[in-house]
Amino acid sequence: MYSARERIEDYRSRLLNLAQDQIRHVLELLRKTTLMLECLNKEPDLKKIDELYSAVLKADEAAKESRRLVEKEVSEIGAILTNREDFIRLVNGIDKIADTAEGVAYRILGLAKARMKIDREILASVAKLGEAVLHSVMKLREAILAVTLNSDTFIQKILETEQAERTVDEMYRNLDLTILQTDMKVGQLLLIREIVSMLEDIADKSEEAGETLRVLSFVIL
Repeated sequence: MYSARERIEDYRSRLLNLAQDQIRHVLELLRKTTLMLECLNKEPDLKKIDELYSAVLKADEAAKESRRLVEKEVSEIGAILTNREDFIRLVNGIDKIADTAEGVAYRILGLAKARMKIDREILASVAKLGEAVLHSVMKLREAILAVTLNSDTFIQKILETEQAERTVDEMYRNLDLTILQTDMKVGQLLLIREIVSMLEDIADKSEEAGETLRVLSFVIL
């Protein structure tokens, strides 16, 4: 028969597994989004970009299903799990990453459909920013996977997540200034600035989710 402690550890393990599933789907979503940026930077293939956007929506729904399962588990577990709010904050934080990434993908699709002309060097820089953002979310996933291993490994992954966010932040500032110095039409300029701002926000949200995970680690490790 399970003791109360064993039951709580089992609950935490199940919730972490669901969070790991969620971040896996979010990474897939973000990979498809970065592929959309790469396609846009080449001779835009509208059919390919549209297919990638459909894959983004599918990954987004899968990630949301994982979040809903966590919420269902938490509601059923009840007060026995004292840090249940932290699990909810974690999956909601990951969900915000997914929402923002889907918003980026939607705007890329809009750019492609409108056949807006964006400077190739700018698009190449945006694609590089997208790769750096993907790296930051990958570091968050590694931290989620490491939280059940040992304290040193977990702390290292959290530090790597923070460093990845700082790298994205620096790239974003330089790119935003470059965009403002171009002679793009107002519509294109506003849309591309919104895309890079949203990409930077994903890295910020990854760091925030890492902080929530750090709080959870106090009772897991």
